[in-house]
Amino acid sequence: MVFSPGLEQLDPALLAFVKCHVTSPVKWEVLRVLAGQDGMWIRADQLARRCHRQTAEIALAVGELAIDGVVEVLAVGAPDDLIYRLPADEPTSVVLHRLIEGATHSLELRAIIAAHLQHVRQQRQGLSHTAAA
Repeated sequence: MVFSPGLEQLDPALLAFVKCHVTSPVKWEVLRVLAGQDGMWIRADQLARRCHRQTAEIALAVGELAIDGVVEVLAVGAPDDLIYRLPADEPTSVVLHRLIEGATHSLELRAIIAAHLQHVRQQRQGLSHTAAA
């Protein structure tokens, strides 16, 4: 992650959340949409529509976030009929809300998120080139 002078005033919890959980644009969009739900459940197809993504992309991102313990997943009916939510009172949810609020008002924090996403993307591309060689 790239740090610039003056970042010492940023909350370390926000930076850690970005580093650990905001590892793709899809995950960031899923987190932003779920944070706006205030703990309410949302169907997979609705989440995909609100994120402007394919359901398969959303399922992969939410699966990883669920493994991390950030998002809850519940099957309703058929095994592939899933609903998701971000628990409103969990510490990670509180940090996410602070991150979204901070990114809304701080160009520097938005730049950190964008730089981290670019860094992760470059790492993945480097790994795929190494594996192909």
